[in-house]
Amino acid sequence: MDVLQITPKSTDSTPFYIAERDAPNTQVVIVDDHPDGPYFDMWSLFTEKPIVRLNNLPENTTFENIIVPLAGAANTLWQGDWEVNSCEKSKLLDTFANRALTLYGLNGTQPRQSKNITLTFINRVSGRKLVNQTRYLERLQQEFPLVNVQSIDFAGVSYKDQLKIIRESDILAGVHGAGLTHGIFLPPGSAMVEILPPGLNHKGFRNVAFLRGHDYFSTHASDPPSSQKGDWHSEDVYLDVERFMEVMDVAIKAMYNKGLRSYDV
Repeated sequence: MDVLQITPKSTDSTPFYIAERDAPNTQVVIVDDHPDGPYFDMWSLFTEKPIVRLNNLPENTTFENIIVPLAGAANTLWQGDWEVNSCEKSKLLDTFANRALTLYGLNGTQPRQSKNITLTFINRVSGRKLVNQTRYLERLQQEFPLVNVQSIDFAGVSYKDQLKIIRESDILAGVHGAGLTHGIFLPPGSAMVEILPPGLNHKGFRNVAFLRGHDYFSTHASDPPSSQKGDWHSEDVYLDVERFMEVMDVAIKAMYNKGLRSYDV
């Protein structure tokens, strides 16, 4: 829709779509019968009308103009994600994040001002878990009493509550996986910590962190004790507790003098 707003017609040079004019009369029609899913509410960003399914439209329904998006899961964010991206700002990503946060009534532009630091660890429950995760997080809490350490299974939380948790976090940490995409919605000046499987050098979440102005820290897991290696997509990861503490130490101390905080390193 943004593209249509900056694309002029050849006849009179006005944009094909003007949100203030067209949004009240825009109808989003879903052509499949799949379950709504956690992100369904975000369709309301484009319209003030209720979202409808194609098979629920009256037979005599007519449309003046039809916008058909291209099918597919590709997007520019994951192009070149195996290479380091030197860009440190993205107006496009900022706009997307702020729109999503505004939809759910969450502040999208202000940094957190809490004196305490909240570290949210992504609790994976269906594979690629950090071995001894509970023990590691308990030690982390003991050694950093100023930090609120919480382990969250985002799969069991509504999307609105997921965003609320992220907006109340200063550090987002976890094993490499889609949950780290939540870094897009962290408050300005936050940090991300990624634990990568052995030998995996994906740069996608590093690039996301930089595009949103966050600090980023990473470490690689050790090879599993078994001589047989499986597919990294499902294999749990092993990381020495001292290495875990080291990378978390760096991320936590990076937050010591941000916002209202003033702590010695």
